[in-house]
Amino acid sequence: MAQTPHYSTLFSCLHDEPHEYGRLGRGSHYSVFRSVEWLDVVRARLERPEIHDFAVIWDEDHDTRVIEAVERLYLAGLLSPVQFIGERKGNLTLVVAARFYFASDIADYQRQVQAAIAPLSDHWPVEIGMFDRSGAKHAQWHQTDAMGLIAADDFRVNVYLANIDSLWSLGTKPYVWPAEAPGWGNMPAPPPQAPPGVPVR
Repeated sequence: MAQTPHYSTLFSCLHDEPHEYGRLGRGSHYSVFRSVEWLDVVRARLERPEIHDFAVIWDEDHDTRVIEAVERLYLAGLLSPVQFIGERKGNLTLVVAARFYFASDIADYQRQVQAAIAPLSDHWPVEIGMFDRSGAKHAQWHQTDAMGLIAADDFRVNVYLANIDSLWSLGTKPYVWPAEAPGWGNMPAPPPQAPPGVPVR
């Protein structure tokens, strides 16, 4: 199996497409990354850490500057709702779980994201879309809006994102220990405060 590139020291790359496959938008292709999260999909604190798989959607130039933006969101405690993220034409698009989108103050979340990436050398206006994996069951793609993530018609974009999610089950989820490894056992739970670097709201 080919080794995936090393994009970041904060999360691992599970799958990488270095260039366009097929024809969608302006050279769309994707990579899947995994982080460890102490916050669930609605940014509520977890008793045990979970894994978080998310996809970066690249366009034709495969601009890796987006990775620093993702790292800043992760360290600010803002990444856990994100299913897809990508930069296109100078805009940063986050597609979050629909559950978070409707349960949270999205305008405030957008402001926090914009503040977190403000130190980047490039100014990227932020837009927030939503994704519901059950959306494909509905004629109008229930609770799914990718905003400007990919320059193509909505139906094709939604099918593309749903296929990625079908392959990788994006989002936060409990870690499944290998059969030969012991699970949590009687490991004590962490103290009831947020881990370092995660703002308490």
